[in-house]
Amino acid sequence: MAADPERYELHYQDETHLDTNPYLSRVWHRVGEQPARSAAGTNRRLTVFGSVDALGRGRIEVLQVRQDSAGFARYLAALDARHQATGRHIILVLDNGPCHTSTATRRALAARGEWLEVMPLARYSPHLNPKEHEWRLLKRDHRGHLAGSLREFVDAAAAGLARLGGEPGMIVDEVPQWWLDGYRKEPTGRPRGRPNGAKDSRPRKPRAKNLPAVT
Repeated sequence: MAADPERYELHYQDETHLDTNPYLSRVWHRVGEQPARSAAGTNRRLTVFGSVDALGRGRIEVLQVRQDSAGFARYLAALDARHQATGRHIILVLDNGPCHTSTATRRALAARGEWLEVMPLARYSPHLNPKEHEWRLLKRDHRGHLAGSLREFVDAAAAGLARLGGEPGMIVDEVPQWWLDGYRKEPTGRPRGRPNGAKDSRPRKPRAKNLPAVT
C-alpha cells in the first residue's frame, strides 16, 4: 500500500449506536441533587456501520437499525460502490464481532475476494481501530440533543457524520420507514392480538383451583 497508494485503500470498519433519548456525560450541578434531562417517549436506537480510509481519502457510513449480518451486507453494498468509483483494491480491517464472523458474512466477503482483503483485528483491541475515535467525536456532539422527531434524529446523525472531517464520504440512509413511524419491529401486517382459532404449539397446563395452604 505504501509503494502504490493509488492502487489500494486501507479501511478501518466498526459499528456504533445512537440513542434517541439523550443522557448526561459531564454537567455542573449542586451537590446532593441528581441532575436530570427531559426525554420524550420510548428510547429508540440507531445503528451506524462505518469505515474510514487510513490516509483520509474517504469514508463510508450506513445508517440503519440493527447490528446483524443483514446490516453488514448493506455496508458491503456501499463498499462495492466505493470500489467501482475508485477502482482501488480495498483492505478491510474488522474486529471479531458476531456480524463479521457469521456464515453469511464470510460468504459475502469471499465473493469479493478479487478486490477485497480482510485483515482481522486482535481480540479486545479497540485502541488499534481509528474508527473508535471518530465514534467518540460523533457521540460527544450528538448525545446531548433531544430531536423533535425520529426523522430529525436521523438527519442530525447524518449531519454529525458529515462533520467528521477528511474528504467527502458516502453517507447512506438505510433507516426503514416502519422505524421512523415509531415501531420497534417491522410490522407483519396482521391485526394486533391473538388470532381467532390460534393453537399453542405446546398444550397449556391446567390451572390448579385448590391451592395448598401456606404452612
